[in-house]
Amino acid sequence: MSRNKIASKKKPAKQSRFSQLTLDFIFKKVFASESRQSEGLLISLIESFLGEYLQGKIKKIQLLPNEQRSKSRKQRAAVFDLHCTDNNGNRFIIEMQLAKRDFFMGRILFYLSLTIAGIVKKGKDYKFNLPRIYSLSFLNFEPDLLAGSKDIVNHIGLTNLKYPKKRHSDVHIALVVLTRFKKTLEQCKTTFDLWLYLFNNLHKLDEIPEKFKRSKFREVFKIAEISNFTEDELCNYEAVMKYADVYNATIAYAERQAFGKGATQERKNFLKLIDQGYSLAQIKRMLSKKAAVGV
Repeated sequence: MSRNKIASKKKPAKQSRFSQLTLDFIFKKVFASESRQSEGLLISLIESFLGEYLQGKIKKIQLLPNEQRSKSRKQRAAVFDLHCTDNNGNRFIIEMQLAKRDFFMGRILFYLSLTIAGIVKKGKDYKFNLPRIYSLSFLNFEPDLLAGSKDIVNHIGLTNLKYPKKRHSDVHIALVVLTRFKKTLEQCKTTFDLWLYLFNNLHKLDEIPEKFKRSKFREVFKIAEISNFTEDELCNYEAVMKYADVYNATIAYAERQAFGKGATQERKNFLKLIDQGYSLAQIKRMLSKKAAVGV
């Protein structure tokens, strides 16, 4: 065999030591297992991203059922990634959202509404003295709502539009845009930075960096280490990664077939339709109709 043929052989893809923290079952295993370590990690996560907007220091956190049922069989229920309450009675809905979708804020408001409806008690004497309810969402995309903002964490609440300093603090929405975090490990100084770095880079690491060797973060690496997975977890992980590879390859192929190397605006329109949830077959029909009428 010639050297050229040997050189042309593709090297096998390097296997990751750690899984992505943004994957659903890893995210839940890190923050929602029945262990003291998991409780500490969850408190750290909430305090890092909600900080000054919290009612007070969180000493204890309790997981709640992540399915919130509606009042009627005809109405839709909600299944949260994480649902919990702290020692002050505050409620937290925590979500990991990797793919862009239409009406994302509508989904958040629906989740908040169901949670509030589940708290309110029957009786004409009920005072509606609700606990504080927080929605904390980690996003791996740029939401249209935040166009113009460059902040990694965006805090949204109920305010008097004419006098924005007057704020109703009982409902709080925090959107964390993971794609906006660009710091290197050396630049990370705070727990906030370290969490963001893990969300974006855990699956790219071969070793546990010195900055993460504190006990709080070592547990994350232990849980996410692929060699520690059960057989079921490994099958789940491989299925998720295979789906992601096929999806990305399909999108890339469709772009090449539809647009070649040019047509930048058409490519953007195509990706926007994908983000809105249209299938490749639907997009193909839409493009064919446009071509037929000369649009």
